[in-house]
Formats: sequence, structure tokens, C-alpha cells
Amino acid sequence: MSFRLESELAEPITAWLEEEGYSVRMEVPILGRRADLLGLRPGSVTAIEAKMSNWVQALRQAMAYQLGADRSWVAMPLAAASRAYRQRWHFEAERVGLLAIDDSGRLRTAIPAGPSPRLLPFLRDRILESVASESIQRKDFSAEINPNR
Repeated sequence: MSFRLESELAEPITAWLEEEGYSVRMEVPILGRRADLLGLRPGSVTAIEAKMSNWVQALRQAMAYQLGADRSWVAMPLAAASRAYRQRWHFEAERVGLLAIDDSGRLRTAIPAGPSPRLLPFLRDRILESVASESIQRKDFSAEINPNR
């Protein structure tokens, strides 16, 4: 499996987040930006920006997500992640993690994400409340259209 589109990275990232005990949401707004994927656990938000090649842009976006996320990552195909790893000090200085996805869809932690130095706890809590509210509304809507469930 060779990745051609950024959207193809979502499946292995989602599987990894779920293995780590997160529930996953895609394209979640954080202060005017949209995180590609969010992993959510009670009291904790993890944001992931997926990119095919532009690690500089991905790093900037991941840093912005740190305002509302406890940890923030950039996820890339293995070859692109290898190139980004050569500049690992940028990631380490900002405490942004780097995930490499090989052609079989296996995810590897190239650089671990540290605790966000930019976290605004009230923003993280607002994100968690918003996602919880959205989930409740979805369940209510589902019950309305499928009353026998």
C-alpha cells in the first residue's frame, strides 16, 4: 500500500489512536484551524496533522493545535518522515511528535510528543465538551430516525 493522498493516512492513524484508548474524530476545529484527527479520552486531547511531504507546514499546524491539545503530532509516510527526522530538533524543541507510516500501514513513533507547552486548559475542555455534545446530539438524532433502536 503506497500512499498517494493525505486522506489515505487517516486509517492507520485512527487504528493507532484507538489502540491507545482514544475515541477518534476527524477534521475538528481548533481556533479557526481543523486538526486532521483528534484522539479523545476523558480530560485529554491528542491532535494529529497528516501531511504527505511538507513537514514545515505540518509542524506549524501541529504547534497551533497545542493550544487545545495535551499532545500534538505530525504523521507522514515513512520516506517523508525520514526526511523530517533529519530536522528532529525542530520537533523536539516544540514538543511535537513525529509518526511515520510505512507502506503496510504500520505506524512508528519517530519522535515522541511531549506535553504541550502552549496548552490552554479551558480550550481543551471546550473541545472535549463540544465533541461530547455533538455525540449526544448524534445519538438523539439517531433515536429520532430509528425509534426501535
